[in-house]
Amino acid sequence: MKLALTLALAGMFSAPLYAADDTTRFINKHYQPLSVGEWRKADTPGFVYRRCLDKPISAQQRILVMCGEGDNANSAGADSGYFDIWYLTGDKAISLAGEQGAGRYGQSGDVQAVRMGDQWGVVTKTGYSLQGFTQDFERYYVRLGERIANVATVTVYSDNLGFCDVTEKAGCKQDELKVKVGFGEMHAGQRLPDMKLTAKGKLAGEAMNKSWLLPFDEKTQRYPVPEVLNIGY
Repeated sequence: MKLALTLALAGMFSAPLYAADDTTRFINKHYQPLSVGEWRKADTPGFVYRRCLDKPISAQQRILVMCGEGDNANSAGADSGYFDIWYLTGDKAISLAGEQGAGRYGQSGDVQAVRMGDQWGVVTKTGYSLQGFTQDFERYYVRLGERIANVATVTVYSDNLGFCDVTEKAGCKQDELKVKVGFGEMHAGQRLPDMKLTAKGKLAGEAMNKSWLLPFDEKTQRYPVPEVLNIGY
């Protein structure tokens, strides 16, 4: 009986601290509770945080993302919300806090877990529409050793149709381009799989239908997104 009790207690205390479905206890250690399902942070006052992704990725690991959105005083057009990304393993945590996208009016954006070969990563989705220009962005994050890295930022949609009306502006060149992101198979010696980008639509008035297969660059720790897709307005 004594041996059985000892083994049972050992099992209890070796269980992953944050592997349970409810991560509220962990969140309460790093954020200040505000109301049910809402928290604040001392270093970003004026933003309310909510749990926007909580995904178990193994028996002892999970990904947690907290999205911070502006309160009434931080919701102007130029205000962008925050993403805090956490990888929890047992009682250990690795974080990348304070990431911002292109959200407006205090909004952070959307977030999803994404399979990247043998690993699970995070993609944040943000965008804006302003003065006739519209763009959407996807930023990809994954744990690399003891840190979380932003391994790619892809402009997945661009258009200038509200600004470039060819019937009113002679010589104006229209953009309306969509880019799809995917990941290929893992290869021996690779930490991450190749990224596949497929761009379809119109860029600077010219039709585009092109694909790229991008190997992960271990030196820069990023995928080399083609410069032609880094469209800026």
